[in-house]
Amino acid sequence: MKPFSKWTIEEVEDEFHVVLHKQSDLLEKWMAPRSQPSKEEEKVLSELSETLQDRVWDWNEDELKICFIARLLHLADFEHGDYRPFFSREISAVHNEEKLSGTVDFMVAWGKRSPKRPLFFINEHKKEHDSSGDPLGQLMIAMVAAQKVNNDDNPVYGAYVMGRYWHFTVLHGLSYAVHTGLNAADEGIRQIFGVLRNVREIIEDLIGLKDRREIVAKAGEPKRETERDKSHE
Repeated sequence: MKPFSKWTIEEVEDEFHVVLHKQSDLLEKWMAPRSQPSKEEEKVLSELSETLQDRVWDWNEDELKICFIARLLHLADFEHGDYRPFFSREISAVHNEEKLSGTVDFMVAWGKRSPKRPLFFINEHKKEHDSSGDPLGQLMIAMVAAQKVNNDDNPVYGAYVMGRYWHFTVLHGLSYAVHTGLNAADEGIRQIFGVLRNVREIIEDLIGLKDRREIVAKAGEPKRETERDKSHE
């Protein structure tokens, strides 16, 4: 099959029968604020936002990726022992006995040396004007491929970037939803940062990290003396 970069959203919908829904509880929960950035993070976010305002019309796609997106992702901090960020990695799956594959700009996945279970994507860092292709289609085909690789009933999360605007997307089963977009060149950058931070909590839920931590924490608690124990003293 053709690479991710050649797909449109119409083709993805027709081939894989995914349907756009205007309302999504998963998307609303993901977008909801949960924590505030620290003073140090606030300073970096302000600097990034101002730089984007000044350069967004001049940067090419690589400059947008390196000078803004990579710095924001570093601040969000996806490095973990069980999952981590991967850049420009290929993922592939089989659909109707054909290979479905492509290179993804950025993903957070379970795995230490290579992505084993893709969970969150940022694909297609496009200029705000004079851009080519269909960024939603290119993101969605990568998310469909991840869904096939993971082979479970869990949602896949993603975003595509058009200059200042970030569009967050959730695919669950055959249903997907897209946020209308947040402007990273103004106060929207704080919500974008919050949504990226929320991804970490979502990932830890999906791979069971929180449950494991609770088990470990309980195992480390001192044994409580019961009334029955006291009666045998």
